[in-house]
Amino acid sequence: MKKIFTVVLIVVTVMAGIALGSFYYINKKIYVPSPKDFFKHNDGQGAKINYNEEKGVFNILLVGLDKRFENDIGRTDSIILANINTEAKTVKLISFMRDLYVPIPGHGLNRINAAYSLGGPELLMKTLQQDFNIDVQYYISIDFRAFQDLVDKLGGIDVEVKDYEVKEINKYIKEVNGSRATLLSGPGYQKLNGQQALSYSRIRKVGNGDFERTERQRRVLTILINKARNLSIFKLPDLASTALNYIKTNIPTGKLMNIAYTVYKFGNTPVETIRVPADGMFQNMRVKGMAVLVPDLEKNVIYLEKFLSSQGIAFSNLPPYMANNFHFNDKPIDNRGKVRNVIKIVIPKEDLTPTINEEEAELEESIKSPEINNNTSEINKNTPSIVPSE
Repeated sequence: MKKIFTVVLIVVTVMAGIALGSFYYINKKIYVPSPKDFFKHNDGQGAKINYNEEKGVFNILLVGLDKRFENDIGRTDSIILANINTEAKTVKLISFMRDLYVPIPGHGLNRINAAYSLGGPELLMKTLQQDFNIDVQYYISIDFRAFQDLVDKLGGIDVEVKDYEVKEINKYIKEVNGSRATLLSGPGYQKLNGQQALSYSRIRKVGNGDFERTERQRRVLTILINKARNLSIFKLPDLASTALNYIKTNIPTGKLMNIAYTVYKFGNTPVETIRVPADGMFQNMRVKGMAVLVPDLEKNVIYLEKFLSSQGIAFSNLPPYMANNFHFNDKPIDNRGKVRNVIKIVIPKEDLTPTINEEEAELEESIKSPEINNNTSEINKNTPSIVPSE
């Protein structure tokens, strides 16, 4: 959902800063440096402010937050990793499903979206680094309230709304907007305003659940990115000002502007997207009462590495039987050619719970906050070991 417009927001914020010379104002608004000793290297505070093209590969965590009141840390409604390769001129988006059941550093096994509630964006970045062997140094978080205004300022989006989606979309519209809600009148190909586009991106209790929701989010993301690319530069400042109160990042503002400027100059390069876990690389389970997706981390790490290194034909457009069985016999390797250590998740039998029926599942999904298992001693006792790939 919010992942959808966060990439757009990078471009918007950058170009607006260049146009207005508002570096210090934007920096004060959105820049939240991570602790200096959090990462092994830190280029945050002393970065020189130059509006030039960046060189290299950047992995940026995009976190969409659902905040219900002021000073609320919020819950992660979407988790996406943006991979920007300036040499190949590619932008790739990886959606991590929030029900992934993985080891969270210092907290044992839990749903991946619990990492943000337990330790903010830094812990979520650490979790991705540990479990998926991805070097993540930067994050951008944004509140969904900004999304509606951004879509409206971009002129809405044109999509096909299915008949089974209408009721759920309208439910979310009313939940967020109350008496100001503008509801859909029916299904079909139509233009959605900000309220409707946000709800379209959030619904998950219809169709193929969260899997279909990620497809809708990627669809909306593509539309918004294409709209942003065709914006007049005179409209960028107004668009950026809409989002400044809702975005936080640990990317120094000068670097953020340079990255966005670099992506802007890529032109109309197609944005490639995939979902993690991929089909055939996870198991549906109920663990300690939670409905979760337990991934085969080794297969998903290989899948990610192939996706990030692929060029030419879009990897995300390959047929599922090809993409999901792509070099399964390969082993994850690091940059020095050594076999990496990959975590093997083992669920203790006593933690498994019987599968629930559809009615009970729907009741669980209605719970708003992520389940954070507070039984720390038991979690730590059952923390999975790290085993080398054979």
